[in-house]
Amino acid sequence: MENTLRGCPVCRSKASCFSEYQHDSVFYDCPVCGRYELTLNGFRIQHNNHLAPYLYYNRFKNGLSHPEYRYHTTMGKELCDTYKNDFEKGDTTNGHPVHMDDDVVNNWYPKSFSERIDSILIRVSSLAKHIGHPVKFDNQEMLSLLFVDRKELPDDSDFPHKDSYEWREDKDCLLEADYVLDYLKERGYVKDYLHLRSETGVELTLTPKGYARVDELQKNTSYGRNALVAMKFGEDTLTLREAIRKGITDAGYNAVFIDEVEHIDFITPELLKYIQESKFVVVDLTHQNNGAYFEEGYAMGLGKPVIQLCQDGIRLHFDIAQKNTIMWKTECDIPQRLTNRIKATID
Repeated sequence: MENTLRGCPVCRSKASCFSEYQHDSVFYDCPVCGRYELTLNGFRIQHNNHLAPYLYYNRFKNGLSHPEYRYHTTMGKELCDTYKNDFEKGDTTNGHPVHMDDDVVNNWYPKSFSERIDSILIRVSSLAKHIGHPVKFDNQEMLSLLFVDRKELPDDSDFPHKDSYEWREDKDCLLEADYVLDYLKERGYVKDYLHLRSETGVELTLTPKGYARVDELQKNTSYGRNALVAMKFGEDTLTLREAIRKGITDAGYNAVFIDEVEHIDFITPELLKYIQESKFVVVDLTHQNNGAYFEEGYAMGLGKPVIQLCQDGIRLHFDIAQKNTIMWKTECDIPQRLTNRIKATID
């Protein structure tokens, strides 16, 4: 295992990396993309232009006061679950892997230009130390923030040779970035940035109109592709977790489990933030988990759509017993029924 410094294969920033021979993979620690692992013989992310923004917006970075064990990886889901269970039992040898694949990345990726703009505004707002303070982005951060394509994709007929993607010229990437920045300025969401634009990046400051848009988005149930899942977390619910994830993913959305997301705050504020930013919430009440009840109540108070699940035979609390609930007998029942419910009530 040799630690070296080389270009990040996703964004081309200088990143620390080393080969992990046990996994037949390469591990990267990139200032823009965070901590991630790409397996050599396993699954490969197909749509490369979606990967850089995904890693940037969801990145895991070492904190100033604590090490970060989580990292994104393309290793198989079952192996990820095994290492995650080991980690929760105190064995940090393989860290805390978070699986990613085409479905995860592409379902997260904004489906329209307007969704990109909304994601950008929320990101800048979250990074500003105080209201009205500027946020600086170096060039590679800026390209990921603005969802700029870094590579020229081949025709569909060339898909077997996806690794032959060519990097776009820097001037073309910056031209696309300027287009998005101009739009943000023309809509009145950010202050004039042109005099700050340089080879080293850009500095963005949200206007009052920009902050008003962020406030609107965080209350608007039509925003985003995320769906927060409220349930009991533990080794005994791994099969349930994956059944719910599949149902959400098959419907074209990104399932968010709070133990899989980056945060530096206490868990409750982060959890409430993710509920606010989710398009809808899925809650499983099989284990009568008080946290799940709390999260459902908070989501309903915000006017978020809530899809309720419970194992057949479990008695629900009388306050929500009348709500239309997907009653499942085995976890195998969940994916298709949940997908159908999402498509019928959310889309």
